[in-house]
Amino acid sequence: MVVGLLPAVCPSAQNVVVKAELDSMMMWIGQQTGLHVEVTCDAGQNISFPEYRDTIVKGLEIIPPVLTDTQYVNNGQRMTVTRNYTLTSFDSALIYIPYIAVSVDGVEYQSNRLALAFMAYDIPEGEEKQIFGPKENMKAPIRFYEVRSFLFYLLLSVLTVILAVYLFVRYHDDRPIIKKIKIEPKLPAHVRALSRFEELRQSGSSHAEDSKAYYTQLTDILREYINERFGFNATEMTSYEILEHLEESRDKDSLSELRDLLSTSDMVKFAKFKPMLNENDRNLVSALEFVNETKIEVPEGELQPKEEETVVEVKRSREARIALLAAGLVVAAAGVTFLVLTVLKLYYLFF
Repeated sequence: MVVGLLPAVCPSAQNVVVKAELDSMMMWIGQQTGLHVEVTCDAGQNISFPEYRDTIVKGLEIIPPVLTDTQYVNNGQRMTVTRNYTLTSFDSALIYIPYIAVSVDGVEYQSNRLALAFMAYDIPEGEEKQIFGPKENMKAPIRFYEVRSFLFYLLLSVLTVILAVYLFVRYHDDRPIIKKIKIEPKLPAHVRALSRFEELRQSGSSHAEDSKAYYTQLTDILREYINERFGFNATEMTSYEILEHLEESRDKDSLSELRDLLSTSDMVKFAKFKPMLNENDRNLVSALEFVNETKIEVPEGELQPKEEETVVEVKRSREARIALLAAGLVVAAAGVTFLVLTVLKLYYLFF
């Protein structure tokens, strides 16, 4: 309900109208109502409202914020400026609001007067005991999201302390490092060659259409074996040069099958010769026989892995020791920081 009286109009300035209105004139103690002081004048005139601090009159308190609204009418020739207050009182009383003085271009205008009643709650006799005083503070249960930051800082504290201890131990511990290494014996040339020949056979390359790839793999295995077994660089030699070197240690008749194999391989790789499938298998068998005929047996004991203990002394440089010490101090400082944050989080949770 809006309550207000007729606005006060200055006889010498009929174009200025000042009025005051209340949203309600009767309410309970502690409730709030709105007071609106409205000024209507020509557009562009200077309006000054009274500066209230905490109260309009004694017992009638102002609740901030105080807002001002401006509206233009008559095609912008007139304007209405409204100052809005929110009022309340905590005493039961009938409060009179006197004229509110507003200055327009230095001339003072007064609004209408208002009255506002605040009523106390009527408690029936005998029911006073139902009004209870303030209760003690209740502690709500602790939830996970409240303690997760505490747990996070606690985990960081533990990790940084462990890392700092490790770095300081490394800094003080400058003993030589003892390592045990196991020496694996190198397989004989013929064992590795025979194993690779078996892999080539199982791959089925001898029956594939790409004979060049097959003979390239076959002769590469054979050349590497000859290189290690006879001690000359067969991998960089032509077939003729390989046979010439082998004839110095073996008779020519025993190399006839190897000569046929290398000749077939050269024709496949350089003359696009297409051998028969049975010829591919025969050349593989020839390579196997050559390896078996020329291999050198190695005693079984030499093929067993040997364990050898080696002492490696590592003396840290002065720079490395300084770096370890600096890293330890930085990590220790971080650990102290995280520990302080953990204690603070714990204090805020339980105190």
